[in-house]
Amino acid sequence: MQAVSRNHHCDLCGKTFTKKGSLKLHMVIHTGVKNHNCSICGKAFTRKGTLARHMDIHARFKNYDCDVCGKAFTEKKHLMLQMDIHADLRNHSCDVCGKAFTQKGHLKLHMVIHTGVKNHNCDICGKAFTMTSSLKCHMDTHAGIKNHNCDVCGKAFTRKGNLKLHMVIHTGDKNNNCDICGKAFTMTCSLKRHMHIHAGVKNHTCHVCGRAFTRKGNLKLHMVIHTGVKNHNCDICGEAFTMTGSLKRHMDIHAGVKNHTCHVCGRAFSQKGHLKFHMDIHAGIKNHTCDVCGKAFTKKDNLKLHMDIHIGVRNHTCDVCGSAFTEKRSLMRHLDIHAGVKNHTCDVCGKTFSQEGNLKCHMDMHAGNKNHECDVCGKAFTKKGGLIVHMDIHAGIRNYNCDVCGKTFTRKNHLNYHMYMHAGIKNHKCAICGKAFIGKGSLKLHMDMHAGLKNHECAVWKSID
Repeated sequence: MQAVSRNHHCDLCGKTFTKKGSLKLHMVIHTGVKNHNCSICGKAFTRKGTLARHMDIHARFKNYDCDVCGKAFTEKKHLMLQMDIHADLRNHSCDVCGKAFTQKGHLKLHMVIHTGVKNHNCDICGKAFTMTSSLKCHMDTHAGIKNHNCDVCGKAFTRKGNLKLHMVIHTGDKNNNCDICGKAFTMTCSLKRHMHIHAGVKNHTCHVCGRAFTRKGNLKLHMVIHTGVKNHNCDICGEAFTMTGSLKRHMDIHAGVKNHTCHVCGRAFSQKGHLKFHMDIHAGIKNHTCDVCGKAFTKKDNLKLHMDIHIGVRNHTCDVCGSAFTEKRSLMRHLDIHAGVKNHTCDVCGKTFSQEGNLKCHMDMHAGNKNHECDVCGKAFTKKGGLIVHMDIHAGIRNYNCDVCGKTFTRKNHLNYHMYMHAGIKNHKCAICGKAFIGKGSLKLHMDMHAGLKNHECAVWKSID
């Protein structure tokens, strides 16, 4: 078959034609002259033939049916373009980003994006767009027009494309997988945003506090916090929140819902964030360090509370004895002492304690663990506090004075025992002979006498014997 020669070239766009007459008709397009007007809608055309085809639209003459989807068209070329869509033929590629399109016109519209030119501005918010159609869709947002409804859940959208993307969620298909963590997504754009998290990309920064986010939507939600507006109230305790999501998570606490479980120790949490912090404990991750003493913490909030110790802030006061504490939980544990609550029992000797920490130290005593050793005399202690008090003996520090006789002591409990002597208080009685003693240790020594225990020998007498 002989090739058809195209010897007639357009000097403006380079398009070629087989006939001179076709080139002449084409040149009218570049002039912008549109003398053929539609009497129904007023749309103007450069060619009479184009107007005639346009009139078929109004006449509803759609003689070209698509065998795949049943959609009808007025022109054969439009049907052919539709068939390309079904066949996923994308022969028109963008030289800039590589994106491919089924129609040349779509590629042409896409190229405007790369120019960065946005001549279509919204009169309400000032946002600019590259295309008129994009501006039109945007104006529907301001007007609250959502004509595209989901048949499954009823959710409405301003754009048909957004509805199409939404429908993928209902299919449950998640074909876009993260190569790093394996998480799957329904849409490519969702995967792309997720990859920013792994890459640490946070392009959306709060101008108030400087906190950065990977998503613009997250920044928008964050900005509500700075307004101080809390319109979401808990019906149970009255606590208010800035966001619905925060209130929902809070309600799980009241309901006792703990869906986030630690695979290491089995502890459950109501919030995913709390589980994440907890996992750092198992991993030994402590990224928040005190500049004063060097102590490290897993949470920033814990470091903040710790700093109150150094500056001497004690805002939590006991109504019973007046003791003040830096943390509320420390006060709550202290109140258990006044209430006589001792829920922590030793499995070895049955002794009970009001605080778990005290039980732990007590268990070290049974195990013989004495990890706190004196550098001066080598004496070891189960508690660090015991070592600190002991060091006062070497330093000769006696801060506890008897008001009666003036005798001084290194420890407060020693002074207390001494005061029992002045008061004549003897609470420790021998079950055998009834003799009473001030201290428990004195009673123990007395009981050895009844038992006939003589553990202390005279070295001189032994040598004579």
